[in-house]
Amino acid sequence: MGGKRPRVNRLAAAIRGHQGVAARPPHGIACNIMVISAADRIEQALARIEAAATARAYANARLARRHALLRERMEEAVAAIDALIAAEAAPEQA
Repeated sequence: MGGKRPRVNRLAAAIRGHQGVAARPPHGIACNIMVISAADRIEQALARIEAAATARAYANARLARRHALLRERMEEAVAAIDALIAAEAAPEQA
């Protein structure tokens, strides 16, 4: 154990600051990698948001079509019931 130095993750040490010194931003390649990584995560998040918005718009359009079809069928059913009621009432009035 005499002169062995502990292994240190240089990037982690640069982010935290070395040996308790106040944290300072990393410099050089490590900083560029972090910026690219953050940009990639942002782009991936935007892609997920866009996909979710597209899926929601599709679902809303599909629901609107189903609603219109159901409304049309209900109007037809109510019209048929009205016709039956009118046909039943017609002999009584005559």
